[in-house]
Amino acid sequence: MQKILIVDDEAYSREAIAETIPWEDYEIQVLCASSAREAMEILTREQINVLLTDIKMPEMNGLELLAEVRRLEIDLEVIILSSYNEFELVRQAMKLGASDYLFKPTMLEDDIIDSVQKAAGKQKEKELQKNEKVQRKSDYNKRKEKEAFLFDLLSGRKMEEEIFERKMKEFQLPFTMEEAVVIVFKIMKSSSSMAEIFENDSYLMKASICNVINEALETVPDYEIISLSFNEYIVIAWYNDNSGEKQFLFRINQAIAKSTEFMEEYYRIDFAVGISNPGKYMKDASKLYREASFEADKEDLDQVRVHYASDFNQSALLKRELSVSMEYIKENLGDKNLSLQSVADYVGVSKNYYSKVFKEGTGVNFIDYITRLRVEKARSLYIYTDLKIYEIAEKVGYSDWHYLYKVYKRVLGHSMSQEKRHQKEKNK
Repeated sequence: MQKILIVDDEAYSREAIAETIPWEDYEIQVLCASSAREAMEILTREQINVLLTDIKMPEMNGLELLAEVRRLEIDLEVIILSSYNEFELVRQAMKLGASDYLFKPTMLEDDIIDSVQKAAGKQKEKELQKNEKVQRKSDYNKRKEKEAFLFDLLSGRKMEEEIFERKMKEFQLPFTMEEAVVIVFKIMKSSSSMAEIFENDSYLMKASICNVINEALETVPDYEIISLSFNEYIVIAWYNDNSGEKQFLFRINQAIAKSTEFMEEYYRIDFAVGISNPGKYMKDASKLYREASFEADKEDLDQVRVHYASDFNQSALLKRELSVSMEYIKENLGDKNLSLQSVADYVGVSKNYYSKVFKEGTGVNFIDYITRLRVEKARSLYIYTDLKIYEIAEKVGYSDWHYLYKVYKRVLGHSMSQEKRHQKEKNK
């Protein structure tokens, strides 16, 4: 319930406003003061939202009261009441921040209610904005504290057990996971266009890159992104459900491909990516980070940008053939002739062997993987460019845009024409 304060040295004027209007129906509580001095006493102990004050009062008039309110930075809306319809008084009141002016001889009950409700609405909006600002600041500070704590873990900084446990609970992080990996993205090269896009604002550039990685990771069960410099981005990803290792690793690789492709195409940034061995304890984060960082620092042999720790579960996913083929697929996604056979030929293995390696490593078959990548790229082009649908179809390897439209809806659950509306609803 909002509070209004009526200040008038004439009792009948105060009572006319306070008692003839059913303020409770409008969820408004009314307080009264017979002088500006009394009003100041009330304002120092009560949270008043709207002040209605007469201008002509002995000792301290309404304009002086308003000036004192502004000097003390008391946050409220002010409505001036006066029997003197003088432009100069109105001008002075408005200059001091009054939100409205009512002429007492002609004002009606509806005029008062309307003016008070508008002023109360402004005050409520201010309070909401203030609370949102405070909440955003609190959320930002908490994120920075969480990021600093995670970086301490990744760096292997010694920490008392009590502090470790308290921070883990505070930030709602799991002590153990079914499986977790650390991924390190390191910028190898960025073009001048990147600086032009963000007008050399390194903070904005870093935030944008984090947003791209964050969006790419949306299918990964749980993760945290840490970045303390423009050149390196660290992801701790894990799962504690029944999704299984293959599905988890497939999503990781899909996210890496999606994020690096976007940044190569739109920001002209080349990344080297390192992925650690799997771990099960958050305390092992520093070991996993060293492994991932070491892999990211490897020289870019055979145009392979993604490197895995050598004993990564001893799975077929780590085989060099699959790592090389993933890069080849990404670079040739727009080729209509891209197929299981063409990729196997590029890698230099048989079609059947590659099909087995691919399925074991990703948990899905080749066609489903290619289809998903093409749809994701089409989605990105549709959202971030002005290309026509038939042009997008050509860029992702489809000669018939009707077919792309059909596949798009089957994979994502909504049509391309609904995509931007779907994005707006998702971001609400």
